[in-house]
Amino acid sequence: MPSPFPGMDPFIEGQRWEHFHGEFIYEIHRALMPQLVPRYISVVGERVYVEWLSEPTERETTSSQWRVPDVAILEVVPTTASSVATQVASEVSVEIEPELSRGTVEVELIEISREVFRERFVEIRVRETGELVTVIELLSPTNKQKGKSGWHEYLTKRHEILFSQVHLVELDLLRAGERMPLKGELKGDYLAMVSRWEWRPKALVWSWRLKEPMPTLPIPLKGRDEWVKLDLQSVFNAVYERGGYRYLLDYRRPVEPPLKDEDKVWVEGLLAKALQATP
Repeated sequence: MPSPFPGMDPFIEGQRWEHFHGEFIYEIHRALMPQLVPRYISVVGERVYVEWLSEPTERETTSSQWRVPDVAILEVVPTTASSVATQVASEVSVEIEPELSRGTVEVELIEISREVFRERFVEIRVRETGELVTVIELLSPTNKQKGKSGWHEYLTKRHEILFSQVHLVELDLLRAGERMPLKGELKGDYLAMVSRWEWRPKALVWSWRLKEPMPTLPIPLKGRDEWVKLDLQSVFNAVYERGGYRYLLDYRRPVEPPLKDEDKVWVEGLLAKALQATP
């Protein structure tokens, strides 16, 4: 069943983004591959990083799927050195001299949590040599949280690409978070940037609003006048229908992040029409 929205579905960001991110990347790969062969190929890459949490977050308390337990010393309980030495000696069958145990305290180990993130991206390479030509990135919420590991990890990779002879296509389909560093006034709910290395520091940016369909982007290849097309709306439609998002998403819940009043009214009107048309 098709999406009730002409462009991006705003409910995905707050409910199913992690699942959607992977599906969208793989659909980009599938959409580009017939245009690339036989000279080029498209492959899906992955990076993994860990975000350590010193305190429980709201997401952590509402969903245990994000938690991966680890161990750290967080609480210290004073006790005598002799009791520690005796206990350790009995467990490992060795004697601990009083001088070595002086000043020790007994500690209690409790769990802290960490989040392990896996982010996929598309690479276009020359088939025969493996030379990297273009990288296509779809930003995640962690990439847009300034100061977090995901922010630094992504900016490091972005910096490396922008100072290389590799083209960068950057897609931001998230309304929340910090925008990537770009000079110029950019209006719109969503952005797409195409940075051909020969043009730098210049780049092309598409911006559009929630009510508008997604654009078709030119994806640069090795030759100066060599391009293929990426129809973002067609990619989204394929992901939405194949993934059954009409049934995965709870359209009764408020949109996160919250919409502007005029957009909220528009969304409610579209959903009302969609429900009436549903058999």
